[in-house]
Amino acid sequence: MTDSLPVIQQRLENLRQQMQSRRIDAYLVTNADPHNSEYSADHWLARKWLCGFTGSAGDLLVTKSGGGLWTDGRYFIQAIEQLEGTGIELFRKRLPGTPTIPEHLAEQLTANSRVGVDGRTINQTFFLELKDAFAAKNIEFIITEDLVGNIWQQRPARPSKAVFLHDIQYAGKSCAQKLTDIRSLMLSDKVDQVLISATDDVMWLMNIRGQDNAFFPGSEAYALISQETAQLFIDSKKLPAVVCKTLLQQGVSCWDYHELADTLALLATELNFKYSPYTTNSLLVSRIRQGVTCLQGNTYAQSGKIVKNATESEQHQLALKYDGTAIVQFMCWLEEHVHSGEVTELSAEQQLRCYRKALPNYISDSFSTIAGYAEHGAIMHYSATRDSNKVIGTDNYFLLDSGGQYLGGTTDITRTFSFCELSEQQKTDYTLVLKGVIRLSQAKFLKGTAGNNLDILARGALWQQCVDYKCGTGHGVGICLNVHEGPQNFSQSVKDTEPLVPGMTITVEPGVYREGEYGIRIENILQVVAVAENNFGTFYGFKTLTLAPIATNQIISDLLSVEERLWLNDYHLTVAEQLTPLLNPADQQWLAKATQPI
Repeated sequence: MTDSLPVIQQRLENLRQQMQSRRIDAYLVTNADPHNSEYSADHWLARKWLCGFTGSAGDLLVTKSGGGLWTDGRYFIQAIEQLEGTGIELFRKRLPGTPTIPEHLAEQLTANSRVGVDGRTINQTFFLELKDAFAAKNIEFIITEDLVGNIWQQRPARPSKAVFLHDIQYAGKSCAQKLTDIRSLMLSDKVDQVLISATDDVMWLMNIRGQDNAFFPGSEAYALISQETAQLFIDSKKLPAVVCKTLLQQGVSCWDYHELADTLALLATELNFKYSPYTTNSLLVSRIRQGVTCLQGNTYAQSGKIVKNATESEQHQLALKYDGTAIVQFMCWLEEHVHSGEVTELSAEQQLRCYRKALPNYISDSFSTIAGYAEHGAIMHYSATRDSNKVIGTDNYFLLDSGGQYLGGTTDITRTFSFCELSEQQKTDYTLVLKGVIRLSQAKFLKGTAGNNLDILARGALWQQCVDYKCGTGHGVGICLNVHEGPQNFSQSVKDTEPLVPGMTITVEPGVYREGEYGIRIENILQVVAVAENNFGTFYGFKTLTLAPIATNQIISDLLSVEERLWLNDYHLTVAEQLTPLLNPADQQWLAKATQPI
């Protein structure tokens, strides 16, 4: 828990007083910013501040006498620990028997009750979904003022650090060229004007990056595009003269962030206006002038962003290559020091960050490092604190999931380590996870295939042992943008139907998580590549971009096929060839040993 239990309890009571004075029976609190970003600035982390739950996903509903938190399988263990004593009940999303928010409230509230939300912190899709479901229960769902802001006395200010240019040597295409591409798509769809709300889409389109939070080099901003104009709406204090001048040369005019609402209210009614209801908040949508024809869907920048051009691919591979040297340095250091009994989860995390900071074009970590020893590794998104910090021993697994932001690309890698002979079950689990990584990495598939068609390749070996993991298998990765980029991914969801095409990058990261015992995950970044075109169709496959050894000391070789062992040996040969010239002699010697064939 981030704050003491009495402090959390008092905050919840203060919110209930705000609700009572406004005749609100329940209040929905999220961690979302106005753009529905994955990583919100501290100013927007209202749910975390209010109830103490620090997971990246979860919706908090506060009622007059209690409340509930809805989150997914990545955070069940964490939520149980962090919500204890708060009076907030955990609801496990996607599990049989778990009620939705409207279903739960229908049992708690009477007809004509009122549920409120700060309209800036809920996207239009979720807002309408809840509004319709509440209406079926005779419950009113309304946009209110920011009630949490009324009681958050020392709330962090909204970010104000300046944006900077993302040079063409990394972007590979100018802003003007990207605008031309988008306008061509708009013309085909008969769209007169499009609002781009997703922060990473705006950053990609404008070839700029920001400093709003520790992990994502973005800045709160909107883009409004027509055939004749391109407008960037951003806090004017964040806009250096050189950025403004460069954008103007690319055909973009700069406006203050808060001018967008008035601009939308003055749209011409004859326009075909398009926006994404998933990334545009409900309060902003309510400002669109009545009579405007609104179209919903992909706002074009995303389509260009997720398929990397040749320059982006080259720079991303270079960033991953350097990132691999940091991983090797860390693995060598860990093996040397772990037996001292002085290496902890936090000190390991800090040591890896030191290696990354020394690399060319490093900006920051790409997410909060997951460094979990023993039972902490079973918490999928564990984050070590001073209170939870464990010494890394030699009698269990140590799971390390980390990544970096570089000007040339974003990285995300997981390796699982052990330093003694473990049980047969532990070794079997490890080998089957590795088997899943290899099977998916080796896949060839027909054009038009989506990630949900391939997910079984990573899970299949685990399923044969009646083992599973309660999360997706992989996600897209950005170029100096979001470490979790969509819509391409590997999952079981029937909704995840984005076809995989050459140029997309995507992780593969199966795992085993035995609660109270240990966690195992192995993760690489893959890029979709063209493989063959013949009478049967066009076929694609994957190239593994991540370059770092995979621990072999817990592998049961007989559980791997000949082809799978060959894949691992070839992969390690590539790792050694690519990284050895960049390392010092001691690390070179360690790498040579770590990449020996099995």
